[in-house]
Amino acid sequence: MMVVVMQRLIGIKTMKIKYLYIAAMALMLGACSETELPHGNKPTEGGLMPVLFSAGNMDVASTRSSLSYMPNGSKFVCTMFFHAGANDEDTTPFYTDKNPLVADVNMVTTSLQMNADDGKATPAVTLYWQNRMNHVFLALADYHHLAASDTITYSAVKTFDLTRGDKTKMSEQPDPILAHEIDNPSGATPEANRVTLLFKHQLAQVQVNIKNSEEGSVNITPESVDNVELLGVSKKAYVPFSILSDGKLAAVTADTEKDDYAFCMFARETPTAGYLKSFDGIAFGTMQGIRITWHEANGIKHQSVLQKAKNVELGSGKKYIYNIELRRSVIASFSATIADWVVDETGYEADGTIKE
Repeated sequence: MMVVVMQRLIGIKTMKIKYLYIAAMALMLGACSETELPHGNKPTEGGLMPVLFSAGNMDVASTRSSLSYMPNGSKFVCTMFFHAGANDEDTTPFYTDKNPLVADVNMVTTSLQMNADDGKATPAVTLYWQNRMNHVFLALADYHHLAASDTITYSAVKTFDLTRGDKTKMSEQPDPILAHEIDNPSGATPEANRVTLLFKHQLAQVQVNIKNSEEGSVNITPESVDNVELLGVSKKAYVPFSILSDGKLAAVTADTEKDDYAFCMFARETPTAGYLKSFDGIAFGTMQGIRITWHEANGIKHQSVLQKAKNVELGSGKKYIYNIELRRSVIASFSATIADWVVDETGYEADGTIKE
């Protein structure tokens, strides 16, 4: 009897050990699938979940959210940053001086192209979720070169020449747009973890609307307004295409120009309602004034500078609207409005003027 009882106890103990072993293995495998996915931009044994992308509008509430502002065929570049250390957490720096950003170790870059009108984009090189921690996605494109091939590649900072072209078309100016998203794979399928890249303008747009004198001292026609210039704005701007060690983004910067540097704005084909003539331009830096040149029917020319536009720091992604009334030789009155410059369905005519 004693022998039989001992055998039963040994059998139960063996079964418990067996079940404990199976349970431990299951937990280990589960932990690997949740937190220790191998990194790299190619599928590995056991498989990795691909990252799916959509590109959308910042102002989803006021637009058709099912449509992307990017037309089919548009291209942009995206870099994914991720934690690669065995003991990393979400609060761990993405890189340090001793461990800089390295491709396929904590950074992977690919180009993407819009392949549908519903905002979905296809990467040239498939990106894969590396673990369950936060990933940073940084995407950059030049809005005026969305269909161009390889217009932007990875570098710490991208330089944009605001005076490029022959200065007769606004569409020749660079219009860098950037999306900065932080996400992690919390769903069970690729579609559940789709990353939506919401782009924002990185430079500023300035618009000047001119109307005739309300007191009747002079009759100014659209042809009377010769040009409008922004004084002191920068010739070059620098947009970061890399993250800080904590995953955040550095600010856009620009070169400092002399106060008398003049950038000639572009006349709209159709002025803003209620105004004789409207001018637009993409600018950055510190504006030192708006200079307007106009003439009377008898040929007398006038030039005046709006001093109240002096020392204006043009903010990234902002639109500055100046409504100005002209009299015989002076700027009679003006109003200024600053608003968010929203990426939308705005298009540009062949001559660079904005479609209304």
